[in-house]
Amino acid sequence: MAQVAREDFDARAMSASKALRLALSRIAERLFGLAVTVSTVEQVSLAQSAIRDGLGDDGLLLLLDGDDGQRGALQLDRQFLASLIEVQTMGEVRSGEAPSRILTRTDAAIAAPLVDGMLQLFDEQMIEGIPGYVPLGMRFGDMIEDARTLALTLDKPDYDLFRITADLGIGARTGVLNVLLPRLQPPARTETAASSGATDSAGTLENSALNAPVMLDAVMARVSMPLDRICALVRGQTLTLPREAISDSQLLGAGNHLVAPVKLGQVNGWRAVRLLGPEVVSGANPALKNMEKSVRYTEGDEADPPTPSGMITEPTKDATSLPSAGRQTVGQAAHPQRSA
Repeated sequence: MAQVAREDFDARAMSASKALRLALSRIAERLFGLAVTVSTVEQVSLAQSAIRDGLGDDGLLLLLDGDDGQRGALQLDRQFLASLIEVQTMGEVRSGEAPSRILTRTDAAIAAPLVDGMLQLFDEQMIEGIPGYVPLGMRFGDMIEDARTLALTLDKPDYDLFRITADLGIGARTGVLNVLLPRLQPPARTETAASSGATDSAGTLENSALNAPVMLDAVMARVSMPLDRICALVRGQTLTLPREAISDSQLLGAGNHLVAPVKLGQVNGWRAVRLLGPEVVSGANPALKNMEKSVRYTEGDEADPPTPSGMITEPTKDATSLPSAGRQTVGQAAHPQRSA
């Protein structure tokens, strides 16, 4: 369900997550004819001291060398690595879990062309999509024995960890690829832009208000149950939601104020909701009718209110986390049954 809306927004602004996703899919197809469909790209900030716990020792750990002495890392889990080897030796990815075995430098050499090609294509897309972007120039360096050794090798204070979950070989297997890069710096401002921006007050009330966080909830359905049943809910238990809840979600603000009808989806690896205009539901929702009347009254005219548009996103969370009782939070994947 989380993939439904992604295609509608795929051609929008470039980001590091999107560049990595596109680079991986394209280079795997170009080099090996391997079909890689990225389902999620989770981006998190990782301090140097947290690298060992953030990556762990499972899978193939590779050191990346970049321009100006920069370093990063890449980790392929056993499913991803096995798929990469199978498509090069047997021409296809076999179904089923890959067996556990000791990884060697031969495995690293097999993965090196994919790593180099993906990182080069990542830089190219970032240069094309983000003016002023300085390429990292990352490439395969060496195999690392464990995450502790890797943490001692990397010396930057902060890193960006991109955790990519992908479908390999058209459903044959699911693999995870982690890319650890030095914290990407925003493009440098030109002198002209800096001088013109100096005349504006960055600390004005307007800027503070526009940058203030706003909490919104995407509600799929409301489930009523006795308090004793709510208190007895445990992990793994399921709550049954009506099937029509998937296409009848609402975005609520403070005090359960209805903001707009929405569709759940995903964009650039982030869970998201797409705002829909009031005319989409043709006045079938009584709450939406009240919202339209309220908007017209506030504006002081009889003209139809403007159609809300845009995306509201939040970083991908663990899909097994327990939502608030009786509602789905913003961007959580919809399903007729929901784990408690």
